[in-house]
Amino acid sequence: MIDTAEQLYQAIEQMGRMQRILESYRNEILTQNPRNFALLAEGPLEQLRQLQMQIDEYFQRVEAAGIPANP
Repeated sequence: MIDTAEQLYQAIEQMGRMQRILESYRNEILTQNPRNFALLAEGPLEQLRQLQMQIDEYFQRVEAAGIPANP
């Protein structure tokens, strides 16, 4: 759960890392072995989904409380 702006920024950075991992898998594995790519991509994709859900929940709470999202 994301409770602070700092945690939000960390989640966004983590999403960037997951996207870079997927890009690396795509460049190195997809053309050689699409099945392995699909299997390896599952983890980062799930992490991206979870992070996005946590970010969405954070903004819903912030909006409901009328708190500015920017520190």
